Formats: sequence, structure tokens, C-alpha cells
Amino acid sequence: MLKLQNNREKGKLIVFEGTDGAGKTTLIGMTAKYLSQKYGSEKVLVLKQPTDAARNTKLFQKMMFSEAHEEIDYRAVQLLTLSDRVQHNRETIVPALRGGKIVVCDRYIYTSVVNMLARGYDREKWFYLASRAIVKPDLAFLAYADPQTALERIKARPEEKDRYLNEGLLKKVAQYFMRYRKKFGLKLIETQGSAETAFQAIRKQLNLLLGGAKDE
Repeated sequence: MLKLQNNREKGKLIVFEGTDGAGKTTLIGMTAKYLSQKYGSEKVLVLKQPTDAARNTKLFQKMMFSEAHEEIDYRAVQLLTLSDRVQHNRETIVPALRGGKIVVCDRYIYTSVVNMLARGYDREKWFYLASRAIVKPDLAFLAYADPQTALERIKARPEEKDRYLNEGLLKKVAQYFMRYRKKFGLKLIETQGSAETAFQAIRKQLNLLLGGAKDE
């Protein structure tokens, strides 16, 4: 199964996972603001995966916006996004950690795993072997909203109007996230309520990891 490298650098890696519509973007913004105020904006680096290098490819765009998914071999998508994650780790994340930064990443390798499982790809040894080059987060959150709530949030976004949305897949991905969250070490953050309430739980975990007051 998934085996990542321990972070041996002085910086810290914090990851947010969850389906689309689970509230990650809002919570990441609140986290970045809190950490920047506490440690200085120069100390905090906010990233996202897959990076734009992968997102802007023809294959990724087809997966996101075309209904012709029968033309897509999902292993090709996984090769694309995994190579992007491995290179992003080597080129951006590890150097930032080495420099003592607090890295906050929107999605990580766990997204790829649950998407594979939700699509029925459960014997991908090559994927897990290649993933060993990736650094394990020091703290990882799973933002979770009921799939129906997540779908309603997605459909309300003007920028998502042209996107192909596989509602059944999103529900399966949510189920696999919940099934594997303990194995992955993800801290569950319920996002059905207010963002402020959800962030209180995040802030406590941040202070445990980084030191400081238990609550502020």
C-alpha cells in the first residue's frame, strides 16, 4: 500500500484533502492567514496539486470538461498526475521544507489513491512504488461534507458551469476517503457547519504541531 518518506527537514508540510465542494479552499485560506499572522507571510508557502503544469494538459482538461470518458485510460491520467506530484515534491516542496517553511498543500497523493480505488483500479503496484519518493505530511486534514452538500456547492460556482461532473464518482471518492482516512492519518474536519467552527479544530492541530497556545 502507500508508503511515503518521513519529513526530515526543518519545515512542516500540512495537507488538505477532500472531495470537490468539501470546503478545502475556504479552510486553506483561513489556515494560510492564521499561519502568516503568527509566523510571517514569508514563512508560509501555499501550493496545490496537481500543479498547473498537469492541469493544463489536453488529457487533464479532457477528463475535467468532456463527457467522452470512454476515450480516456485512467492509468494515463494517473501517470500524468503522479509524475507531477513526484516532480513537485523534488522541485518545490522539499526545498521549501529544507528552508524551514510551513508548506500548505491543496490536495496530495491521497487524492490519487482514493480516485483509483473509486474507479476500480486496486492492483496498481507501479503507483505505490513510485509514490515512495514523496514526502509524508506532518499534518493532513480531510475536509468532509455530505456528498449531496458538496455537489450543491459545486453546482453553485459560476466557474464550474462547463465542467463534466460525475456525481456517482464523487460519492464513491467520499466513501473511500472516509474508509481510508485513519490508515492515511487524515484528521477529519466536518464542514457541514460554519467555516469558523471547522477552523477551530484545525487551529488546535496546528498549534499542537507547531507549538504555541492551544487556543487563541
